[in-house]
Amino acid sequence: MPVSAARAEREAVASAATAGALRRQHRGKDPAQLARRIAAALNANIFDFGFYWVVGLTTDGTIVVANSYGIGYIPAGVHLPQGIQMATADESIPVVERACWATYPILAVQGWVQHHNQRLRVVIATEEQFQGFDPGVAKIVLQPEDMPIDGTMQGRTRLEVLASAAAATLSATKDDDLSKLLPPAQTDDTSPEDRSAALWFEVCKPLMSTSTARVEVHLAAMRTYCDHAMHLALHKAQTATDVAEQRAAIADWVYWQHESSIISEALEAAPVTG
Repeated sequence: MPVSAARAEREAVASAATAGALRRQHRGKDPAQLARRIAAALNANIFDFGFYWVVGLTTDGTIVVANSYGIGYIPAGVHLPQGIQMATADESIPVVERACWATYPILAVQGWVQHHNQRLRVVIATEEQFQGFDPGVAKIVLQPEDMPIDGTMQGRTRLEVLASAAAATLSATKDDDLSKLLPPAQTDDTSPEDRSAALWFEVCKPLMSTSTARVEVHLAAMRTYCDHAMHLALHKAQTATDVAEQRAAIADWVYWQHESSIISEALEAAPVTG
């Protein structure tokens, strides 16, 4: 688990001062320490406007995370450790309910806990991210020195988190059979126009507003981006000559399919507001 040097030093001092009985109770590890590390790792090196992660810890030690974009959206390359729950990717919760949490990750953490009849012990975020929100429980405020230089964690890929069955199917598919997972390629293999930057700006733009109407606008823009990203990934998968590149492109294609489907279901079911 990545951790900044400053945070590691503080934890060492705190651990040395902790009573032996408390250390034995948690087998030497305080779950709040792990939750803080995960929150810091997830929030390290973020550049998208208005994007951030919030982490909650329940009284039974469950760690639940949520971010301010989409429904079940996870940036490329971000892995979630085993056992960590992602609120907006939880299929046991109706998608319309999860849609109402979009752009408000503290609400997502609270909603997930309520749905599962659990209680929050603490919520972890930066001071700026807490502004305007009272989590109703103790807060751990992340400081700049808490952030590791590299927040990369080991764990599940975004496809495994959002669509575990599809991820398992892809993993079990032999290299020679990967093309069987794809629809027939078009005869024109010209690369489609990449409009990702412009479309992603439309995803970010609603986060510049504090209006509750931003939820539906953000999700509609995210669906448009998903469909475009899905199209690009499919073309890459169909034209890739390297097996590893093809497998990665198929994973992206399937991920964006699922993300688009979830958001479409939310938008078509009922208007969503924050």
